[in-house]
Amino acid sequence: MPLAGIELAYLVKEIETETEGYYVSNIWGINRNSLLFKLHHPKKPDIMLMVSTTGMWITKKKIDSIEPNKLLRRLRSDLLRSKIEKIEQIGTERIAYLTFSNFENRFVLIVEFFGEGNLLLCNYNKKILALLHSIDVKHRQLRVGVEYTPPPTDGIDVINFKKDEFEKILDSSTSIGKTIGRGLGLPKKYVEEIIRLSSIDRQKPSTDLTKNEIISLYDIIKTTISNVVEGNHDPTIIDDEESSDVFPIRFSDDNRNAKKVSSFNDGLDIIFSEQILQKGKSLYSSTAEKKIKELENTLDEQKKAITTVTEKSGKIAEIANLLFTMQAEGKSDIKDPKIVDVLQDKNSELIKEKGISVLKIGDAKIKIDPNLPLPSIASKLFDESKKQKGAIKS
Repeated sequence: MPLAGIELAYLVKEIETETEGYYVSNIWGINRNSLLFKLHHPKKPDIMLMVSTTGMWITKKKIDSIEPNKLLRRLRSDLLRSKIEKIEQIGTERIAYLTFSNFENRFVLIVEFFGEGNLLLCNYNKKILALLHSIDVKHRQLRVGVEYTPPPTDGIDVINFKKDEFEKILDSSTSIGKTIGRGLGLPKKYVEEIIRLSSIDRQKPSTDLTKNEIISLYDIIKTTISNVVEGNHDPTIIDDEESSDVFPIRFSDDNRNAKKVSSFNDGLDIIFSEQILQKGKSLYSSTAEKKIKELENTLDEQKKAITTVTEKSGKIAEIANLLFTMQAEGKSDIKDPKIVDVLQDKNSELIKEKGISVLKIGDAKIKIDPNLPLPSIASKLFDESKKQKGAIKS
């Protein structure tokens, strides 16, 4: 659930009021997109403020670090022991500006809640000192050393727009639902609620609206937005397999199966914090599955190696027993043609490598002295067979 601009407008005012007079006593990186600020006040209880590209809320949940956040070290260096001076938003853009001050410097932490989201640490003149994602597109460039520029604004300021501005965006043959959504930049859930309350067909072309319908729509939109921004809330959450969302105001759709919560912030804490935790579990699960796969592959290789060593050990022992049998039949020289033939039948032969005599048994090569009696050669082969078996344990 993306955070709406009008919801952020409320949160900015609420959190700024709650954190007045507080300073930063610690910062933790929760994941690559989320930071947890521990705020301290000499006379009030500590506050835990979650700042994430998904939203911003005061949390009551204990969340341990899930993955590294590349901004953490820089933020700790510049913001620890600094005071929260102000939190603001420009219009209803989904961007929050958190200004911190200490005895020497002032910094602005900019949080973008649209697209992939972004976190940027700037000096007071908005020069970027560190950021989560660099951007280089036609209308804006974000990288260390350049001045921060917000994206081009679309639509009108939905908090302060006038009736004549509203009428201008209705000068379109587009359906009223799409016109409101695009022209005012409102999320689908608010557009649907506004259309439900107006009883107007959402597919009706905007240019076909009557004056009474326009007035009714305008009043409903202004009331809805005002209720959200000013905190006139009756907050609920939906948290099931199909969807998870937080609603600051009660919607008229009775089929939403919504559950009441004490505040919009608490709803965000329930939904957003759980999403962070679930993402962490997924991350750990993915890492574990990868490790398990690596171990399974290693195990398969080890099993194949054990089979190979077992077979090799068995073949060497077989040749050793064969030499004892040949000795019992009166043979004494491994170079005896009869023994040579028998060895060949067993895929074995006496060869020389770089002038050294080697008994090749399958893939195994054992150095031997061909002048030794057969029992001595057989004994050496048994020793080699035992040595091969010893490798199985390792």
